[in-house]
Amino acid sequence: GKLDIIFTPSSGEPIRHVVNDFKGAGVALGMYNTDASIIDFAHSSFKYALERKYPLYLSTKNTILKKYDGRFKDIFQDIYDKEYKSKFDAAGIWYEHRLIDDMVAF
Repeated sequence: GKLDIIFTPSSGEPIRHVVNDFKGAGVALGMYNTDASIIDFAHSSFKYALERKYPLYLSTKNTILKKYDGRFKDIFQDIYDKEYKSKFDAAGIWYEHRLIDDMVAF
């Protein structure tokens, strides 16, 4: 059977994406996050790193979850560049995004 996901914006036509066309048994999972939640998480993470004077690594699988993990990666990078880079530099620490595969070997 076919698994679809539908997003219906408050003003506009529904957007339908085919998630998978199952040829046999399987499993599915739906996940979401809001930009506001990701932004709050980013600020909390950056502030914690600064308080502890620890470098911060965000690890994702954005090669597979291109839009979902990519959104985290982009928001974190934007906030870091605009609000935290100079503070991290002054503290002698850094922020990096790394693919989860690279972090496992790090």
